[in-house]
Amino acid sequence: MKSNSAVPILCLLSLALTACNSQLTVKGQFPSPLSSPMPLHAAAHYSPELLAHNYTESSDDRDKWSIQTGSAQQAFFDTLLPALFQQWAGQSPDPESESFQLPGVDIVIKPNLSDFQYSLPRESRSKIFEVWMKYNMQLYQGDGQLLADWFVTAYGKTPSGFMQSDEDAMNEAIVVALRDLGANLTLNFARVPELRDWMERRNGQDGHSAPQAAEEDRLKTKEANHEDS
Repeated sequence: MKSNSAVPILCLLSLALTACNSQLTVKGQFPSPLSSPMPLHAAAHYSPELLAHNYTESSDDRDKWSIQTGSAQQAFFDTLLPALFQQWAGQSPDPESESFQLPGVDIVIKPNLSDFQYSLPRESRSKIFEVWMKYNMQLYQGDGQLLADWFVTAYGKTPSGFMQSDEDAMNEAIVVALRDLGANLTLNFARVPELRDWMERRNGQDGHSAPQAAEEDRLKTKEANHEDS
């Protein structure tokens, strides 16, 4: 009669392998930034790759994670970008498509997630999940001409001990990284050299800078009121 002692061992091995497989669809809340909106009419295009982004760990030396970030990225950009501009046109066709034209819109933002990395507690020898994200931000004019192309990085971490599960901890680290990206873009978007130079040339075509025009309008109104009195 054959012994069945190998069966429990196989079951334990199966359970151990299953426990190392983690499925995660990232979810989070993203606050709207407090900033002075730029005097532009803007829109955004999210590529299919961004919306369907799913990171799957392929290394045999690491736990098997499958991390779906597309919906969280869309929620993040849908909250952040409209707050950066005085007018928001919503979703745009791909500015790289043939015969692209978006009349009345000044710029179209196209974010691309170019790199996604993470570190697990057993790898960093600490109780912390860490996430690094790198974005290639592309900026187009309403006629499809590329205006600016630059990279922005983001970092997030969370202590695993404060979470109910490793999935919750990883989720929180990614949400923190996206919020870090939001702070970076809010602070530096208007400082992108190509955008800044373009806006200066654009204002120069009208013969005034935006602050100068506003001051002149204020003085004209003051003089008119003085004459009426």
